[in-house]
Amino acid sequence: MVFKDTGKFLWKSVGDEFLERLQQHQRYLFHLALRLTGNTEDAKDLTQETLWQAHRKSDKYVYEKSLKAWLRTMMTNRFRDQKRKKSLNMVTLDDALIQSDPSPTTHTSSVEEQVEQKILLEKVKKEIDKLPEIYRRVIILRHFHGLSYAEISEELSIPEGTVKTQLFRARKLLKERMSHKF
Repeated sequence: MVFKDTGKFLWKSVGDEFLERLQQHQRYLFHLALRLTGNTEDAKDLTQETLWQAHRKSDKYVYEKSLKAWLRTMMTNRFRDQKRKKSLNMVTLDDALIQSDPSPTTHTSSVEEQVEQKILLEKVKKEIDKLPEIYRRVIILRHFHGLSYAEISEELSIPEGTVKTQLFRARKLLKERMSHKF
């Protein structure tokens, strides 16, 4: 995949008509994203992600409908999904592994404990890097990018059941490897 820098955003080097139509709405989408996010960098990211998603899903666009409305809906849905993911109190991989032996009393971690947790997290990340590709990618998408099973399925173009199976096996393998390290 070849990217070229057009000034504001990165675009796939493809001479396709739909991409050109998408680019015509770039400014409108950026201003909408800026109103949603309140931040220039986040607005650029949201605009880029929306246009990329629209390009990937171009086969689902119905030409009789307004492209601008379709893009607006796609952007607002993406923004809502991102906000929802940020607001969820998800149990991340590092929480699950670091907190595997929870203490009965809740207290704030000392500096030493925080350093130990960071060291442990680094060890976990190194072990993740050693996992086979089919397992590593689902672990990263699920626990570091916060994607749902359905989103991982779409991203990797594999059935949702396969995502669940690979994630289960990846966690099991990771847990086995980590238990031998300590």
